[in-house]
Amino acid sequence: MSVEFRNVVKRYGTTEAVSGIDFTVESGTLVTLLGPSGCGKTTTLRMIAGLELASEGRILIAGRDVTSLGATERDVSMVFQSYALFPHMTVVENVCYGLRRSGLAKDQAVVRAREGLATVGLTGYDERQPSELSGGQQQRVAVARALVLKPSVLLFDEPLSNLDARLRRQMREEIRELQQRLGLTVVYVTHDQQEAMAVSDRIIVMNAGRIEQQGTPRDLYERPATPFLARFMGESNPARGQVRRLSSASIRVRLGETEIEIGNTAAAEGEAKIAVRPEAITVEAAPGPAGALPGTISKASYLGTHMEYSIDTAAGTLFATCPRVERPLVSGDKVALVLAPRGVIVVES
Repeated sequence: MSVEFRNVVKRYGTTEAVSGIDFTVESGTLVTLLGPSGCGKTTTLRMIAGLELASEGRILIAGRDVTSLGATERDVSMVFQSYALFPHMTVVENVCYGLRRSGLAKDQAVVRAREGLATVGLTGYDERQPSELSGGQQQRVAVARALVLKPSVLLFDEPLSNLDARLRRQMREEIRELQQRLGLTVVYVTHDQQEAMAVSDRIIVMNAGRIEQQGTPRDLYERPATPFLARFMGESNPARGQVRRLSSASIRVRLGETEIEIGNTAAAEGEAKIAVRPEAITVEAAPGPAGALPGTISKASYLGTHMEYSIDTAAGTLFATCPRVERPLVSGDKVALVLAPRGVIVVES
């Protein structure tokens, strides 16, 4: 079932937490609301759930206007950051809770609850207490409790933030697999860019209550429309450069003493703000190949699997990663930087 926001505003007194946003979540897709703390993403999710009501605009679920309806009238379920499991109830009782509240007989609720637990891989955990489960298992119980209600839309509010890094990676894969297998419509909130890119069909990036940009993970990473997006979606080096158009489909960007030809149909000629991805920089010993950007190592850090360098150049100080750790460079070393075209992005011209 689809979700649609039409010019939705949310105010708390004189403070505008969400400022006239428009988006659509297509049926059967997973869309992530991504952004820094305070950007309005959780408020937006709560408006979908009916836990907050919009101050202006319209919210539609499956084409039905639900703007003024409460949470119990919207056919959505939400998995909270804290999981919100009842500590005095067993696992199966926790999963049954919403079903029993909706009036389903106890024996029928238990059957549905066990089916839900099987869906998330927790068969046989019925009589355990939440305190006997790991963080990942508690999260699965919360998902099962939401799934058994058979909602039109499933909502996740920072569901992995309480887990360690390895378990986060495992659980995000499980959530994505479950969403695709069951064909669920999911709206997912996180501040973690990697998590959003791993699970999403589309990402809506919010900033200061507004939508900064929306699109596929690849679109947002490779073609950020604003300096904020270039900084927020992964690492990037801000730089100033000169743009010269070569054709309707390509431009040449000059950074310091080097030039790179890239595909771009929108950038205007002249001075521009450029973002350079660290992984797009190959660090060579000076003088390097023709056309390379000269630089001097100012900082070097060993991270086990790779080196991280800060390099002073005519285009500014650039941060680069390098997989070659056997012979690390040190501060003061002269280097030559080769820039890959796909990692050089014009973000404002």
